[in-house]
Amino acid sequence: MSEVYPSDNELLNIQSDSETGVEYIPTGTSPYYLQFRKLLYRLLLAARRANDLRVYDDGGLDIGVKAGKFWLGTEQVSYNGSSGNTLADDKENIYVYLDSAGNLVSNEYNSFPDMVTTPHIRLSNVSTSDGDIESITDCRMGHNFVMPYEAGGVKKTIEAHTADDTLTVEESGSVHTNLGATATVTLTLPASAPEGTIFNFAVQAVQELRVDPGTAAIRDDSGQTVGKYKAADAIGECLILIADSNSDWATIAKHGTWTEEA
Repeated sequence: MSEVYPSDNELLNIQSDSETGVEYIPTGTSPYYLQFRKLLYRLLLAARRANDLRVYDDGGLDIGVKAGKFWLGTEQVSYNGSSGNTLADDKENIYVYLDSAGNLVSNEYNSFPDMVTTPHIRLSNVSTSDGDIESITDCRMGHNFVMPYEAGGVKKTIEAHTADDTLTVEESGSVHTNLGATATVTLTLPASAPEGTIFNFAVQAVQELRVDPGTAAIRDDSGQTVGKYKAADAIGECLILIADSNSDWATIAKHGTWTEEA
């Protein structure tokens, strides 16, 4: 069922839209063309942000992308807009997006990347055939409304481990403890984690909590040996690690005594 309009009488008596400021043209207004231009002016002002990062047909196999900005954490990234971006022909799906640095990617044909491992802004899904663009499906939906997880006091995910476990990239940002453990617990970091993947560890039981980097290294002042775990066993000791550009783990904060495996 389609959306219902207000009654004819209500429509004829609306003076303006309070949210956008767009004014309705009163019946009998003259010169009508001037009022119509005023209406278009206000409508375009209200719709201007909807044009940000919009993909459009630029002729043949070319697309253009309007300028716009987005937030990556607390950093604002700008895209200046572009035209003449030539796509591959005879592709049912071309997933067009901006990577986290604001670079346009237009040669992905299987799907959009995993948002966990490759943060990006989804722009459109384009279909091409016979040297022309068949369709452009807008994929910007969802980027206008973002809940900034962990910002403004939003809680982190916390997991208490009583047995060994291997962490995943998807758990980045979470807190891991040994609350309730009655023996040593070893937590293994994910292999080949993307740069910026981060984990928090806290000792909450008087048992040894080990953080194992697998084939990587955890770099801090207790040692930087590949494949060696870090360990602590006093309640209150904590450790924060982040994946670096060398496929290792950098210690960005710690409390208490964390020692490297002998």
